[in-house]
Amino acid sequence: MKASRRSVLALALLSVAAVSCVSDVSDQSKSSQGKLAPRQPNKTSELALSMRNLDAELVLALEALNSGIGVESLTITDHDFLKLKPTDSSMLVDGFQSLSMAFSAHVKAFNDQPGADTYSAVVGGCISCHQRACPGPLERIEKRQWAVIEGK
Repeated sequence: MKASRRSVLALALLSVAAVSCVSDVSDQSKSSQGKLAPRQPNKTSELALSMRNLDAELVLALEALNSGIGVESLTITDHDFLKLKPTDSSMLVDGFQSLSMAFSAHVKAFNDQPGADTYSAVVGGCISCHQRACPGPLERIEKRQWAVIEGK
């Protein structure tokens, strides 16, 4: 009787250990793939939505630049950020109007003459504004910068 209890106990401990190992491997694979940000508790603002759409356009342009295809057939939407509602008023910092106008000029220059330099100016405009107003997305924006690779 004691031997069978020991066997059952040993089997139970092995099962717990096996489940724990599987759980650890699953957690490691999730962390190597990255984690998704939690859903936003508040409704998305007009300004945030336009910037997400802008980011999607920048991703396409960056892919075109990196592949060597070029961006000549692409355009970037010129959002009038001054007319869009922000998530909250803290984003309307001093200079927001001039930063927005400068950004619009960068977008116009890109749309008039799409290329690596005008693309880089658009991304630089994003960085300039977000350094002052809403620093959260800076890490994401910096990933949109195009780096010239020698020999390409």
